[in-house]
Amino acid sequence: MREILHLSFSTTANHLSTHFFNAQESYFTYDETISPVDHDITFRSGLAADGSTETFTPRCLLWDLKGGYGSLTKYSGLYENEAESLTPGDVLRIEEPRVPKGAYIESLDQEAKHIPKLTPSTTLYWSDYCNIFYHPRSLLQLSSWEYHPIDAPKGRARGSGSLGSSTAAGHGSLGKAREFRGYDIGVSEFHNRNNEGSAGEHVLETHFRALLEECDLLGGVNVITDIDSAWGGFTTEALSELRDEYIPKSTILLWGLEDNAVLDRVNQYSRIQTVAALNALSTAYVPLCLTPDTTALHSFFSADDGFDASSLWQYTGLLNAAFESLTLPTRLRESGSRVSMDNLVSEVTSLGSRNIVSGIELAVGHAILQLGGTNSVDNGHQNKLSQLRAAKSRLGHVFSKFGIVRDSRGTDGSMEQIWEEYAKATDVQNEGGFVDRRLISLGYPTPASYPSYFRETGPLYSALYSTSFTKYQLADMNDFVSRYVRGDEREELKDQLDSLTAEYEFGWSGDSSGDDE
Repeated sequence: MREILHLSFSTTANHLSTHFFNAQESYFTYDETISPVDHDITFRSGLAADGSTETFTPRCLLWDLKGGYGSLTKYSGLYENEAESLTPGDVLRIEEPRVPKGAYIESLDQEAKHIPKLTPSTTLYWSDYCNIFYHPRSLLQLSSWEYHPIDAPKGRARGSGSLGSSTAAGHGSLGKAREFRGYDIGVSEFHNRNNEGSAGEHVLETHFRALLEECDLLGGVNVITDIDSAWGGFTTEALSELRDEYIPKSTILLWGLEDNAVLDRVNQYSRIQTVAALNALSTAYVPLCLTPDTTALHSFFSADDGFDASSLWQYTGLLNAAFESLTLPTRLRESGSRVSMDNLVSEVTSLGSRNIVSGIELAVGHAILQLGGTNSVDNGHQNKLSQLRAAKSRLGHVFSKFGIVRDSRGTDGSMEQIWEEYAKATDVQNEGGFVDRRLISLGYPTPASYPSYFRETGPLYSALYSTSFTKYQLADMNDFVSRYVRGDEREELKDQLDSLTAEYEFGWSGDSSGDDE
């Protein structure tokens, strides 16, 4: 078996991961029916704290800030007895006020017949709609920083405010505090001894190694992380350690959550550092936009769909439609239909030479929505030039495209038509691009935890693509480094960005970019 591990860094990443694992749980069958999805690839069997109850939990590690778990505790459900055994009876336990469980989770705990409908206001934490149990080893949080969905959505240093005084019922302003932002902060937090139980080499030794040793043959690792926060630097240090000590040659498919907001110069530099470092450590880097174009969303959803882009529950659910679907071929039970992570990555990166994916497309029965694409930094000079270049060719030359069409009621013929309509596969091939796709007779799952904007699980199309347009975005980054960065790191970053940009050149280019003034 080729097991796949899942690493998730940040609250936003954990929202996306929750949708993903809820979807995997919905594939479970409880009779003689054989699921088309091989659950053993992403789930592990084990025993609960009582030593007799069998468990089936994700092969994952989820990192968050203090308070990010919401109502979820590290030792809960099947593992409550284990928590009690860790605390001697004569020790006084002092606990912070807990976030109360929502009606949805209470109904799951009580196995109620009626499941309350979820809304953006009842899903502020990813634990508010989590359908599965996690092994305690999978849950890790940084104790030096705290999260609150209203007061501290970006995370803040602990001690700068009292989360207990501002619960979901009453959100007060607690003043300006240092946010969990910046590449260097993330790097230092990975090595911070205050985070000993959730960061550093020791945690990877005790937590990641245990997951790795449970695998018969590792198929790869999916990594989801924030790019425009300190999680970028933290993830870089974690992956660097994993590459050095545990998985030097394994496939790492990294999904980077990028913020479309205008960044100041410090945070633009942080983004460049993060993208460059994570690109070097991963087999493929897939950017996911956290805030897509509003006009595109209006064409994708009708007013009746009630889509709220400000809700992490709703928006990461949309991202999961692409993430879960594009990785579905790696989890299929039939060997003839299954695609290894190695092959999936090779097809979209042109055998590894272009490992920054240019974008992601998603269509559910109508308009195509762009969910990814590395954002250019706005350095005040180069961005206008990049827009002019981009106007010459909206996407540029398409080097490769890998996608899927899934439909529980579709035939190969009908799904092939959908693929050709949306992917423009023939046009791409005629221009020398590489194209591959999978047609899967399995609809996209929408369990009770999923937003209701997909009323019918009809045909779904999604694709990853690599185009020459990426060179303009990389050129913007290179120009920023040339203008504003000094010291030894400047030349190292410029060389790395130059090498990346060269991979996305196609034909003759009459312009120059990234040169010093």
